[in-house]
Amino acid sequence: MRRTRLSATLAALTLTAALAGTATAAAAPAAGSPTAVPLCAKGYVCVEQGGGIVTLVPEGSRHDFDPPVRIVSVVNSTSIPYCLTGTYNTGVAPGGVYEPPVAYSLKWLTPSPGGFCLTDD
Repeated sequence: MRRTRLSATLAALTLTAALAGTATAAAAPAAGSPTAVPLCAKGYVCVEQGGGIVTLVPEGSRHDFDPPVRIVSVVNSTSIPYCLTGTYNTGVAPGGVYEPPVAYSLKWLTPSPGGFCLTDD
């Protein structure tokens, strides 16, 4: 029963975030569960910054971060790949999650229907 209430609460937070455009609440993973995948409403790319701030970018849209923001994760709940340009350049596939292994500042997020992103070598 507790898990059902937690799931309902998380679903409500995701819906609220999708309607508002940004969210300031972060959900903690359940104790004893594997690393939780961040939640993101279908049809959006969710960029989580430190402090639990989440920016929702509608599918097919570009988003510029001026000034650049330090990110914790990017969740792509769309049907197209996205490119991240910042400290270094990388991509996140449809349905994918990107959690930078080192401190990362994001300048902009762009859709990439062809699936190609410029990368720093």
